[in-house]
Amino acid sequence: MKGLGKRWIAGIIVVLGLIGIGLASPVSAQAKAKANFPRKTITYHISSTGSYYRGVWKLAVKNWNHLKVVKLVETSDASAANLVLTTTKTAGKNYAYTSSMSYPTVKDSDSESSSSISTQYFNYKILLSRKMMKWFYFNKTERAGWGSTAIGDILGLNTSKNFESVMNFTTFKEDKPTKYDKKNLKKLYQNLPY
Repeated sequence: MKGLGKRWIAGIIVVLGLIGIGLASPVSAQAKAKANFPRKTITYHISSTGSYYRGVWKLAVKNWNHLKVVKLVETSDASAANLVLTTTKTAGKNYAYTSSMSYPTVKDSDSESSSSISTQYFNYKILLSRKMMKWFYFNKTERAGWGSTAIGDILGLNTSKNFESVMNFTTFKEDKPTKYDKKNLKKLYQNLPY
């Protein structure tokens, strides 16, 4: 009971904090104007070394693949992955995750001229906060829910006040993407190839 009361109070503090800093703004989970990836097949690499968090990330990926809108495919080469999924001790004072992006240059191998064409694309690294997950006593499913939220953010979905969305930034959100999220992700990736 002691842990449950602590979790309830911590949840209220986070909700009030998110409202105060604007993360829970009146934005629906509508897709952004543009997808973050040029196609529906997106590669990922889990660089967490511990089996527990590898399982958390695998569950988060499975949640998105279950919708059959985008296809997240595992790769063993972290440098070639569109998404690198890992953890960090803390992602900031009250954040469940943080992310960063890089812009590697890729040479076009189909080019026959001596001056190869180079294209830019984004690689994202998502770091799930172990400290916050522990502080709120989140179980594996709930931690995978925050992993799903982080992946949804990188896929291009905005935050939502809808409690039936994984993109809701409260502790009372869904633990996996819903029909609501699927509809918005379809809008975002509708004209892109696999």
